[in-house]
Amino acid sequence: MDVFMVYLFVITATPLFLWKDYRKLAYVHIPFIIANWALLIFYIGGGMTPAANTIFISLFVINVLFAHLAAFLLFALPIIRERAAAKKVSSIE
Repeated sequence: MDVFMVYLFVITATPLFLWKDYRKLAYVHIPFIIANWALLIFYIGGGMTPAANTIFISLFVINVLFAHLAAFLLFALPIIRERAAAKKVSSIE
């Protein structure tokens, strides 16, 4: 549960990183964050049914995939574009 709490704080901050360049993607992510916090409250309160637990795990997996997409867009894509532009310039010369 400790790892999930740390991850929950990370996914809560993810839209802040996306806000400048990928604002629409940040808006899409916000409902998933709210749902994860709501399900965490049910989990702590002891009101988790098997269906709610399945939704909880599914949302967690969706957020992990979203975090990887965000990391790719923020960190890897600029490097790929830079290398492609450098290769294009060197092939022209």
